[in-house]
Amino acid sequence: MHPDFPLFALALPLVPLLIGLLHRAAAARHEPALVRLGQAAGLTTALLAVFVTWNTGPAQLTLWAPAGAAWLHLALRLDLLSVTMAVLVAFLGAVVSGFSLHYLAGDPRRGKFLGWIQFTLAAVLTLVLAGSLGLILLAWVATSLVLHRLLLYFPQRTGAVFSARKKFVVSRLGDLSLLAAIILLYHHYGTTELPALFARAGAGDTAPLPLAAGFLVVCAALKSAQFPFHSWLPDTMETPTPVSALMHAGIINAGGFLIIRLSPLMVHAPAALQVLAIIGAVTAAFGAIVMLTQPSVKRALAYSTIAQMGFMLLQCGVGAFGLALLHIVAHSLYKAHAFLRAGSTIGAVPRAAVPLPTGAVLGGLLGAALLTAGGATALHLLAPSHARVPALFTLVVGLALAYGLSRTWSSGGGLAAALGGAAAMVGLAVASFALHGLAQVLSAGFPVHQPPTGLIVGLALAFLGLFLAQSLIWRAHHSPWGRRLHVHVLNGFYIGTLANRLLNRLWPRSIQS
Repeated sequence: MHPDFPLFALALPLVPLLIGLLHRAAAARHEPALVRLGQAAGLTTALLAVFVTWNTGPAQLTLWAPAGAAWLHLALRLDLLSVTMAVLVAFLGAVVSGFSLHYLAGDPRRGKFLGWIQFTLAAVLTLVLAGSLGLILLAWVATSLVLHRLLLYFPQRTGAVFSARKKFVVSRLGDLSLLAAIILLYHHYGTTELPALFARAGAGDTAPLPLAAGFLVVCAALKSAQFPFHSWLPDTMETPTPVSALMHAGIINAGGFLIIRLSPLMVHAPAALQVLAIIGAVTAAFGAIVMLTQPSVKRALAYSTIAQMGFMLLQCGVGAFGLALLHIVAHSLYKAHAFLRAGSTIGAVPRAAVPLPTGAVLGGLLGAALLTAGGATALHLLAPSHARVPALFTLVVGLALAYGLSRTWSSGGGLAAALGGAAAMVGLAVASFALHGLAQVLSAGFPVHQPPTGLIVGLALAFLGLFLAQSLIWRAHHSPWGRRLHVHVLNGFYIGTLANRLLNRLWPRSIQS
């Protein structure tokens, strides 16, 4: 046991576990009080953990260490990563629990639903606080199983049952991949506690890491809905909205969290990280394109999540672990808000045709992109070494500004709209660079990995192509070939259809079993 480990941190997973048990036994009139108690206790404990960790540094607590069975060691760890994720999970849990209280008002099963929400939070908090591979595996599987119960909240809906089964199969494949990685690491190192593993790898003992890292990449890709194993995510839209919010804003991030947590091991397997970057890039491009064609708000949000998870794993693949952590936090907050207000989106936004960008606007957009690329390169070369912002980051921000301004101008609002859009874009640019600075601070706690130059150049060109494709897609939609392509994109290039046929052969679509 670490002498500085704050024992109150044990309450982080125990509080939602206890609240969940109380929800399942309490009368309906006590449910609001239990929700408020869980919200207050969870957030307070998480913030205290941040304060203590900031002042005392990382700490490890071994919960169980049976003699002669090092693979069964269970430990908790408090560090920058774990407390950041704990605060995020506690906050999202508080929001989703409060929303669920009103969303299911009058439902006789509300208490059981709130109980399963709390059990899910307990499992996720255990995962983010885990300091040993054994506890990571247990929490990983537990998170998936309790989520499965929430996905089956409407067992009479054939579509909900079938999509839950698809998620179940993909999750079990991910579990097997994680188990294989843990077996390889334990067989070589003789321990599952993270500090010991990191120390051995840092000392140059890296023999099992290429293969183990490969299994971890597969596990992360399956958990975070990466192409072509993504189709379960858009199909889980029949679940209650709070479950969608919790899944898209929290649980789906587990793949990226796993890679970040084990980054001291992953950096010794550069080939695995390159594969992860390529998987992430392909998924990000796929999700971003398919998202644009979805008529359903929730399915569009699902493909948005797929794209964002791809981009986050791409960041992990190029060694930007601090930036990936920041991405997890920002995306979780945005996606929870988006899902919880999805029901009011149609009423809030008037249905008006968006004018197509003219040739002049598109030409100006391309010119702005080229100017931004040149300016980014010049700033990178001329700035002092200690003050340099990566040229690629500057390029991405510049392209986003150019795209936003072009859409604002083409919306037909005239000069006033363009000036307002320009002001908003400038604000976003300032926020982007501020967040980049925060990411650099977060990155100080993670190992350094320098990806190959060829990979970076290839990814930059790929995203430039994606940017131009998104800029031109509105015009292509009105051409004959564009309409044909739209049908294929709308259906996700039929990857989900193929997956459904395969699953239906293995596990027939029936709600009786």
